[in-house]
Amino acid sequence: MINKLTKISLTGMMGSGKTSIGKMLAKKINLPFYDSDKGIEDKLKIKISEIFETYGESWFREQEEKICKDILKKEKFVLALGGGAIINKEIRDNVVKNSLLIYLKTDENILFERLKKDKSRPLLKGSNLKKQINGILRDREKFYSKSNIVIENNVNDIETVVEEIMSLVKKSKL
Repeated sequence: MINKLTKISLTGMMGSGKTSIGKMLAKKINLPFYDSDKGIEDKLKIKISEIFETYGESWFREQEEKICKDILKKEKFVLALGGGAIINKEIRDNVVKNSLLIYLKTDENILFERLKKDKSRPLLKGSNLKKQINGILRDREKFYSKSNIVIENNVNDIETVVEEIMSLVKKSKL
């Protein structure tokens, strides 16, 4: 039986705080932290935005699947999934089977405020950022909502969110 309390995956939209929250959570519960996007960049020695421009989204998603499979084989971890990783059935099934999946649910207006100056997001190119965020969120919500735990993350206080996650994980019977 897998101890899902030592294998925690964070999912949610870009800008939901997966990396920041994941790093702090991992430190507090003494688990190694991994970020699937950072893992791809480190392995390929190229930025995510450049991967999208040069090779396209589908090739990026293939690399994402490989990285996630490798991380999910580890004994202990906190994993920040890329925002779109959860739409991949292989990743989704593997994450659900091998970890406690936590969705950092963030209001679309807050996502907009967090992302409006960020030029590094390859899926957010063009003029109507708010409409793009809403569309992506609408498409992914059905996958995000299948998580074991849903945490509202509409505050900018990472410590509060981490404490809430720790409290809910302790209560979890998974």
